[in-house]
Amino acid sequence: MARKSKKKTPETYTEEQLAKIEEHIEKYFGQIENYYQEKDTDDIKLNIYIIPPTPKRRNITLVTGGMGAHKMNVPESLDDQKLQRAELIITLPPGWKLDSEDIELYWPLHLIKILSRLPIEENAWLGWGHTVDYCSNFAPNTELSGVILTNPPFGKGSGICKFSEDDEVNFYQVIPIYNNEIEFKNKNGASALLRELFSETGHIVDIDRSPVIPDDFQNIIDRVDDHSCKIDEKELDLPDICGANHIAAFFRWAMEHNMICDEFSEFFSDELPLLRQGEYDIRRFIINSLGGELTMDIFTEEGQSFAEYYYDFYHDDDEPCYPGDVDTMAMEYFGEERYNCEEFGDEAYLFVPYNNDYYKAMSKFIDKNYNDFKRLNN
Repeated sequence: MARKSKKKTPETYTEEQLAKIEEHIEKYFGQIENYYQEKDTDDIKLNIYIIPPTPKRRNITLVTGGMGAHKMNVPESLDDQKLQRAELIITLPPGWKLDSEDIELYWPLHLIKILSRLPIEENAWLGWGHTVDYCSNFAPNTELSGVILTNPPFGKGSGICKFSEDDEVNFYQVIPIYNNEIEFKNKNGASALLRELFSETGHIVDIDRSPVIPDDFQNIIDRVDDHSCKIDEKELDLPDICGANHIAAFFRWAMEHNMICDEFSEFFSDELPLLRQGEYDIRRFIINSLGGELTMDIFTEEGQSFAEYYYDFYHDDDEPCYPGDVDTMAMEYFGEERYNCEEFGDEAYLFVPYNNDYYKAMSKFIDKNYNDFKRLNN
């Protein structure tokens, strides 16, 4: 007779630790109405706490309790940051039916169950900014197919539950995202994606929301609307065309350095001579003929490589950055006091007059970085 394999004892919090977890949840996330509890498991014993809508917070909040009983395999270099324990939060619209067996409604519960066990199954860890790609839609009624983890938006202190000075649990908000948003994060970093997400949407699950990143984001370098919208939103005393100033300067520099591709030159064979001669405002051309977008396919192979190297909004502090140089030029033009004046609304770069002096000032920055680029690639 075959011997039955002995069932493992699941990792669990102590009674005192679990009490602290529940106290933390009710302090920051809301009153626990009920919870789901897994019973027949041999890794962790997971509770999923349900916090119903209230007049102040009109959403359903689900919070795990039990994932953090397992200490994750965090890199040794991060040991001092106490990231070994984690719990997850997901926020749903108020009408969401949690007791349904329909996958179109059940998937958020299924999702956080899977995520809670991922560190055990992969001998890895989950933390701020991590993304998980499920490679298929969560349900037939949505194209959301991955998640990013971020700090919970429930106020200071909500992200950490302390057991002791040396032991604590980190709470992370789970935000479902689209495939192209994961690709954007992989290229530009978690902070870049989260900035886009929270400027356009929130932390509440919305199966019908539009992606905050366009499908062709890797082709788009810059958009006039991203800058002219600040003029409208902040009611700045400027025409909307000023949102195209720095984009036009870069385009002119590329044009003068033979970095415009042949296909583009042929298609706009009537306009380019006028642009070179200054008879047609490059800003108007970009808005009227290019839909207000500066894209990679405009440039030669070298131009694309240089744009990728230099024209980067999501750069590290020590990396070259054309948008940063645009701001630096504005600081030099106005001086620090005027640059920071209330009139400019933190958008001084839009107020620098667009003329040949503007172009010459920006060309110095572009020339320097192009020379650096050439040295690195020779």
